[in-house]
Amino acid sequence: MAPRSPKQFAEIREERKHQILEAALHVFAQDSYHGSSMAAVANRAKVSKGLIYNYFKSKEEILITLISEFFDEAMELMDIDPEVSLTREKFIYVINRSVDVSVQNPQRWKLYMSLSFQPDVTPLLMERMLPRIQPFMVQMNNYFTERGHEDPITMMRYYSAVMDGVQLHIMMDPENFPVEKVKQMMINQFA
Repeated sequence: MAPRSPKQFAEIREERKHQILEAALHVFAQDSYHGSSMAAVANRAKVSKGLIYNYFKSKEEILITLISEFFDEAMELMDIDPEVSLTREKFIYVINRSVDVSVQNPQRWKLYMSLSFQPDVTPLLMERMLPRIQPFMVQMNNYFTERGHEDPITMMRYYSAVMDGVQLHIMMDPENFPVEKVKQMMINQFA
């Protein structure tokens, strides 16, 4: 058998890192971030605790990586460019994609939501993600301003709260949630 190539080693490393992150997501959501341990993550990932430290310096670094990847994945799925203004068509697309991502993998999103609502995670989440979310918030504020809303910041927060609620209800009851009707209602109200 030929020795592995650098590309094969890189692929193995990425696969192992993904395995650790998925295990951590489950452990942090189930046992809480604060109540979990690296040993529990290692056990769930079926790797040694020492191996985890080859990939991550700390439990906090794993958490930050999870949150960052979650945000990046969401922004990529919605195809949001912070340099381009939101049009009505693009905003409709964002509404549809935001709802659809919850439908496509409700269990994974439930884990992320469970993690992000933990009191010891929320401050870290806000500290790390707010600068990254800010350009999208500015876009939404501009979108609602251009449409003549008297208080675009409140409208943006209201839209976000409605979307959070919709996603939460999809996660709680994915089979019975009236996805298409709710998307149309949101388009009618916000776009």
